[in-house]
Amino acid sequence: MLERRVAITGMGSVTPFGVGVSRFRDNLFRGNSAASLITSFDTSRLPTKFGAPVPLAEAELDPLVQNQKSLKTMSRTAKFAVIAADEAVKDSGLDMSRVDPYRLGVSIGTGGVGFWDVEHSNQMFQLVAESLDGGNGRMVDPSKVWQNTLEKTNPLTPLKALPNMVAAHIAINHNARGSCQTLATACTSSAQAIGEAYRQIKAGISDVILSGGADSMIHPYGFVGFSALGVMSKNNSEYRTAARPFDRRRDGFMLGEGASIFVLEELERCKQRGAEMYGEVIGYASSCDAFRLTDEPPEAWGCIEAIKMALADARLNPDSVDYVNAHGTGTVMNDKTETFAIKSVFGDKARSLPVSSTKSMIGHLVAAAGAVEFTACVLAMKGQIIPPTINYETPDEACNLDYVPNRAREARLNIILSNSFGFGGQNACLILRNLS
Repeated sequence: MLERRVAITGMGSVTPFGVGVSRFRDNLFRGNSAASLITSFDTSRLPTKFGAPVPLAEAELDPLVQNQKSLKTMSRTAKFAVIAADEAVKDSGLDMSRVDPYRLGVSIGTGGVGFWDVEHSNQMFQLVAESLDGGNGRMVDPSKVWQNTLEKTNPLTPLKALPNMVAAHIAINHNARGSCQTLATACTSSAQAIGEAYRQIKAGISDVILSGGADSMIHPYGFVGFSALGVMSKNNSEYRTAARPFDRRRDGFMLGEGASIFVLEELERCKQRGAEMYGEVIGYASSCDAFRLTDEPPEAWGCIEAIKMALADARLNPDSVDYVNAHGTGTVMNDKTETFAIKSVFGDKARSLPVSSTKSMIGHLVAAAGAVEFTACVLAMKGQIIPPTINYETPDEACNLDYVPNRAREARLNIILSNSFGFGGQNACLILRNLS
């Protein structure tokens, strides 16, 4: 049986630039920064006081969710995802009533979801405070805390925290009764979700899959956790330019939030219905370093193997790649290791191969990073223009590739590689081909 081909026919995004793919596109190629000081919670005692949040509060997001009855069970992450999915479906022109619901799937990458979002965190902390013994600050029997929590927590609140709720909301909204999967592999989650969706369509398991990722870690727990790991930039005095992947002065990443969802569709089916196709997914691979939870091996064996396997899956040699959208977090270790991996795979071509990191503009969206960055790849291919790595000023001898510094660049783009590398040693690579 011939392997089926997989096209992208719809896209939707919620990013630190706002709602909609067009808003993301316009800011991306202008090289704008989404950095801002955090105001949704108190950062006065935290080492990092800035990030790249989606510029909409809950009261502004809620009206954009079509199924208003579902809001009570939706985390901020889920809201991002369903808004993006609705845009993607509309963009695809698909009449869902004409799609076999059991051949319509959902594949989403996500992370901590909603148990620690700002609203829930504030509620939990208030319940604990109410359980303190009078004004002396001593804790009474711990069981009182749990009793107080049980009595005053909305019974639907825990549903916000389940990792599969994001995919479930999308499936319910679009009557997707086929394979519905959730991947939670840290910063690699949504790239793997897209890759696994591609494999399912290619293998004939599904005809259409809504795939991508969503995450929101801009809350006290997220900031404290990443601060403890020492991976976020502390350059608060220069926060607008602190996200500087591959630059010698880099000191960590800027945390972002958002979602991107794609409509992936079997290519011949797209042709039959006369659909516009943004591009074709032709390669995917994932690997694990099996090294340490937060460190990458300096020899970058997992990254290297993932890139090589993705190229093999696409039946391409390294010379075919026109642009690499890097994972490019802005941490000292990641940027050095990724540069080493690219040089190892591409050899002499690496010196002239454009490589850029969109995290310099929108920050690190954690589980959503791979999907939003793949959106940047699709937009780059559609516009034949490479997004820049902004804030790049001081070269690093360990990072000595063409990082498309500070300004977008017109280029002929037929093949694009997108890298995603995550905590736990997770690696995933996607390859996109131009169909025009």
